[in-house]
Amino acid sequence: MSLSELFKIVKKNFQQEPPLAGASAPVNTYTAEVAKKMHEMLTKHVPAHAVEYCFTLWKEQPFSFKITRTRSTCFGNYTFRDGQHKITVNNDLSHYAFVITYIHEIAHQRTWLGKLRRKIEPHGKEWKKNFQLLMTPIMNPNVFPETILVPLTHYMSNPAASSVSYAPLARALQGFDLTQQNGILLAEVADNQWFTFRNAVFQRLEKRRTRVLCMERNSKRRYTILATARVDLVDI
Repeated sequence: MSLSELFKIVKKNFQQEPPLAGASAPVNTYTAEVAKKMHEMLTKHVPAHAVEYCFTLWKEQPFSFKITRTRSTCFGNYTFRDGQHKITVNNDLSHYAFVITYIHEIAHQRTWLGKLRRKIEPHGKEWKKNFQLLMTPIMNPNVFPETILVPLTHYMSNPAASSVSYAPLARALQGFDLTQQNGILLAEVADNQWFTFRNAVFQRLEKRRTRVLCMERNSKRRYTILATARVDLVDI
């Protein structure tokens, strides 16, 4: 499928007005100083052609924003506590991974603001729809290089909880990592091969969609690890 055909799919499926909060949403205010700092952070961390759009999303429904240290468990996080919306994104992400994560978390905020049911799934149909709508305005070659835009478009057709769960997109984003990545992708390890991951030794057993079933050497317990995780091979 050509890139132009993928753009048509994006336009057909997702191009609507971005979701706004309901009438009962909390009222947020911000000072000129806070707005200036927010704009400066976005200018530093997202692609140039996406800065104003990302800033507009914040102005529509402001939230406390913090760029955090590296976290191995997630790229970003959204919480609503004590009447405050809070979003964090890891500091070591490339501009492209950062903007995807940033909008991923805003989709959580918009889903919370517009929820019609008391309980909704964190990455259920409401979040997926919000994420798709919010991403649409920046799904173009001015923001993303073609090497990322193609797998990103496929991923956005049915986005999962993590962008790295879709191997083609994970590999494309890793090509722009700010820090050098060691090891190899678990997806590239042969079945029955031993490897180290997070200071433990595992044996790869079998592929399961976006994850790989593995056995920890000492405990013999089985775990599923993302196929896009980086590991080091060892001889046993």
